[in-house]
Amino acid sequence: MTSNITNIIRIQQYLKGELSPEEMNKLEREALDDPFLNDALEGYLQKGVNTQHLTLLQQRLQNRITEQPQERNRMLFTSQRLGIAAVACLLFVLACVLLWMVNTRNTANKTNREVTVELNTGDPIPSGNGLSIARKLTASSASPAAGWDHFNDYIAKKAKSNMAKGVIVLRFQVNQQGRPFNIQVIKGTEYSQLNEIKQLLKGGPAWEANKSGEVEFVFE
Repeated sequence: MTSNITNIIRIQQYLKGELSPEEMNKLEREALDDPFLNDALEGYLQKGVNTQHLTLLQQRLQNRITEQPQERNRMLFTSQRLGIAAVACLLFVLACVLLWMVNTRNTANKTNREVTVELNTGDPIPSGNGLSIARKLTASSASPAAGWDHFNDYIAKKAKSNMAKGVIVLRFQVNQQGRPFNIQVIKGTEYSQLNEIKQLLKGGPAWEANKSGEVEFVFE
C-alpha cells in the first residue's frame, strides 16, 4: 500500500512536470516492469486526470491505511468480549450445577434426619425387677396417663415373682374414663400367665382416653 501511494505521488509530480528528466525516465522504465504502474500512468495520461483527483485518491488510500489498524483493534476487542462472555456463561452453569448438588445433598440429609426422628418417637423402654415394658409399638398408640415410669412401677409391684419368661403384645381400646377394654393378644398367645397380664392391664393406672393402645410386655 505504501508503494502504491509513492507511485501516485510520483505520477502526480510527473504530470505536473516536477520531475527531472532522469526521474521521468526512471518512472517510465519502472512502468515497463510494473503492470500496475504502467496502467495507472497510461490511464492518467489518456483521461487527463488532474492533480486534485490524484490528491483525493492519495487521501483515500492514506485513510484506508489508517483504518486498517483500527479495524483490527475492533475485531480483537470483539473477540475478547466474546471470550469473556463464554467464560462467564461457563462459570454460571458450573455455579448452578454446584448449587443443585448442594441442595440435593441437603434434602437427602434432611430426609435421613426425619426418618431417624420418626423411628425414635417411641417412649424409652423402662426396666426393673426382672420386668421390661417396651415402648409403644405405634406412634399413635395410647400411653399411660401418668407416664411409662409410673406404669412400670405398678407392674413391678403387682406382678407375681414367679412370672414365666416371655414376650406378650396386647392391643386394646381405651374408654372415656381411661380404662382398657376389648383386649386382644397379638403376640404370646401360648404364654401360660396371659390372664394375669390382662388383669394387670385392666386394673392398672388409667390410659389416655378414647384411644387405642398396643403394648409389649417382656418378662425376664
